[in-house]
Amino acid sequence: MKCPICNSDSQRLFEVKKYWICDCLSCSHRFTELNPENDHVKKIYDDSYFNGGGAGYTNYLAESEILRRRGHWYSKLLSKYTKKGKVLDVGSAAGFVLKGMTETGWKGVGVEPNAKMAEYGRKKLGLEILTTSVENYSSDEKFDAVTMIQVMAHFARPKEIFSHINQTLKNNGHLLIETWNRKSLSEKIFGTKWHEYSPPSVLHFFSDEGIENLAKQHGYKRIAAGRPSKWISGSHAKSLIAYKFGERSIITKLFSLIPNRMNFPYPAEDLFWVLYQKK
Repeated sequence: MKCPICNSDSQRLFEVKKYWICDCLSCSHRFTELNPENDHVKKIYDDSYFNGGGAGYTNYLAESEILRRRGHWYSKLLSKYTKKGKVLDVGSAAGFVLKGMTETGWKGVGVEPNAKMAEYGRKKLGLEILTTSVENYSSDEKFDAVTMIQVMAHFARPKEIFSHINQTLKNNGHLLIETWNRKSLSEKIFGTKWHEYSPPSVLHFFSDEGIENLAKQHGYKRIAAGRPSKWISGSHAKSLIAYKFGERSIITKLFSLIPNRMNFPYPAEDLFWVLYQKK
């Protein structure tokens, strides 16, 4: 399969749940060998993803406070580099991160393909969340910032996403991406059991260099990068561990001792954010 970033040849590395994980022989981008349908994101992120456990959430709505606080954190981060204006949040789900940003001075619009999640954000949080994918989003409005929090890895065609985002940003606007680092220590320790090797929901496994390569292709200038402040609930952590290691594994049994409602700082270092500016 050709690399979705640079269109070079790739090689198969290992299999996860009957899907091959591949590396590009030229740019080293790692990805799932899959030719997804155009509605891949909508199918994968159906209602079961937000409530069925496994690679998703046991109860996404219960994560509201954690995610709102993350919105506060990213609002503060963005404010170091740009004035508060209007933000487009891609993959908003129920809108908790977006709500955190609007609570701290931003005006915002979200796009979310899951109808129930988008409706929740509109009715319960009073947000403007459109039930659509970013690929199908179209507007004459230009935004001061675009946020993509843990969504880049799920898109079938990341180059097309960058091109589309480019059309929605104002000149000198900012693009904030949060994603997982496949060159992290955690990935090295867990190998094929690393939590992000979860096809078909996760299609891409970025590194810092991989995101940089993609951004440069579309004329973006890097402004800053770092590790985010992230918390995780006990129920979500236990679900992910059981999905990757099995119900009978020692690590799953150890995690089962954590109370479902307990929130704690995410302990690993395999998540990063990067901020770009449209030239």
